[in-house]
Amino acid sequence: MADRSAYDPSNAEFRLENSPFYLMAHADFKYHEDMDKVLHKHGVSKPIYRIMTVLRERQPASIGALAEVALTKRSTVSRIIDRMIEQGLVTTDPNPEDNRITEVTLTPAGQQTLRKLTPIVGRQFVRAMEGVSDRDIAHLLRTLHKISQNLSKLPIE
Repeated sequence: MADRSAYDPSNAEFRLENSPFYLMAHADFKYHEDMDKVLHKHGVSKPIYRIMTVLRERQPASIGALAEVALTKRSTVSRIIDRMIEQGLVTTDPNPEDNRITEVTLTPAGQQTLRKLTPIVGRQFVRAMEGVSDRDIAHLLRTLHKISQNLSKLPIE
């Protein structure tokens, strides 16, 4: 490809296999399709695992904060949290400064489940990045951050 116009869907020469967004979606789909199978074997869904990984980095966390970081609707996160409570993976408490905010924390059982699953997920990452250099991964991350920043601006219409 000589220039970026070949990646532009408005160009007559555009092909789906050259779309960065299609390729990102395809890689994400394949990654999560495999993850779903693996996590299911351990009694955890992808959404539950995603919430657990957010809580690993920041807890307690409000349902709103979890929704934002997990890229999931607040109502969906609330339902996921209910399932996680039933499984003994998290507890919830009102925020001491604002009773309208519910804070979520991993239980010891949730932390243990996360410790058990993390190496499995790590193997999936290694498999996905086979043949990709550390430099290329760093470049990919910079590029994805830039694209996200661009898309966070006002919409085109």
